[in-house]
Amino acid sequence: MSLSSVSILIDQETIPIEVEKFLVDISIEVERHRTKVPAGYRGFVPSDYRKLYFVLRLIERKCLTCGMKFCEWGSGIGVATMVASMVGFEAHGIEIDPALVEVAESLSDEHELPVKIACGSFVPEGVDDLIDSAFAENAGSISMVTEAVDAYAELGLQIDEFDIIFCFPWPTDGNLTAEIFDRCAATGAVLVTYDEIDGYTLRRKD
Repeated sequence: MSLSSVSILIDQETIPIEVEKFLVDISIEVERHRTKVPAGYRGFVPSDYRKLYFVLRLIERKCLTCGMKFCEWGSGIGVATMVASMVGFEAHGIEIDPALVEVAESLSDEHELPVKIACGSFVPEGVDDLIDSAFAENAGSISMVTEAVDAYAELGLQIDEFDIIFCFPWPTDGNLTAEIFDRCAATGAVLVTYDEIDGYTLRRKD
């Protein structure tokens, strides 16, 4: 892959009052959906949204991306997308579960945040070979839903128009997520991923 690691040192700045209030207000909704697993889906698992704020602020402040278009792959109830909006990104999310999309839209309206959440798949055309390889490497099973409505048409944007992609992949999907980004994202775009052990990782497409 043509992805290089981006080293970051997060400043321990204070979260603005409006961001902290938003995260506190939304915490009940986050917990409610964290424990609810809709039939046919893997459910919603939240990221560390406070640390994400610091990561995105660092990216924005140090101009680590060429532009300000943000997309969250698997956006759940949209909290990370809304945090990105509060940092100043033009924030979009893609979520396959229509019930979660409905919640995200309600929350963004309630908090008056200009985000757009599309219902469908973030998996683009032209990556079938990557998906087949992922199935083979994971004994015929991956968590990523690879067949669904193309969400990019609803957003009116393609992967290579985003400057930053954020994803919290399931363990079986980590390599596939990076491979899709590597093939389809624009040169210079940054992939931000999160896992509960290693925290946030940044990689740039060279």
